[in-house]
Amino acid sequence: MGLLFMGFVISGFVLGTILMCYEDRLIDKMELILGIKILRIDSKVKDYTYEGLSWLLLVYMSILAIFLFYPVAIDYNNFPGYIGCLFLLIYPQIVMIIRNGTFNDNSIPSEENPLYVGSDVVMDGPGYYPFYYWLFSLAIGGASTIWGFSMLNFPNIPVSEGFFLVLVGLIFQTLVLFPDVINWVSPVDLRTTKGVQLMSGVTVTLVLILIILRAISSMVPSVV
Repeated sequence: MGLLFMGFVISGFVLGTILMCYEDRLIDKMELILGIKILRIDSKVKDYTYEGLSWLLLVYMSILAIFLFYPVAIDYNNFPGYIGCLFLLIYPQIVMIIRNGTFNDNSIPSEENPLYVGSDVVMDGPGYYPFYYWLFSLAIGGASTIWGFSMLNFPNIPVSEGFFLVLVGLIFQTLVLFPDVINWVSPVDLRTTKGVQLMSGVTVTLVLILIILRAISSMVPSVV
């Protein structure tokens, strides 16, 4: 099993390297098939559109998920844990692609697309940058969803504990992927740099809450 595991790891690195070397061709094919722009035409350096970045993240994370199948599902005999990996790596990209009306270049403040925050006019900021929100969802899922799925693999752990963490984790993972909705009640516009800092704080808070819930559920099974 050790040699086979190393084979999966090495194959993953090789395929990832090949994709990076031929990324331009991959992007051309994706733009043709999907009918979207992945690279910004007017950029002097390689710069991805927000909608295109979501798709690229999905491609690379899907490849990573494929090469995680053997070590997680077979070597560690934890298929539920592998399902947790899918929700950790791929689920956020799918949500952001579906919500392309939010995660797109129109969310970026600029001179042509200013934000009016009270009496101030904001003309710069990251907007709803997909990579940031994938990291937020990844952190939350890493503290809950993947743990919950993994717990379902062990008969000595009450099934209710695993399902509880999966449910709460997915709710919080999904919550941070709706920044436009959170923006309705946010004290700062989440499309600005201060907004990203606020979302970082919200994510850390949610991760701490999930860790505490995980500890409580393991000590008092009856609460779940």
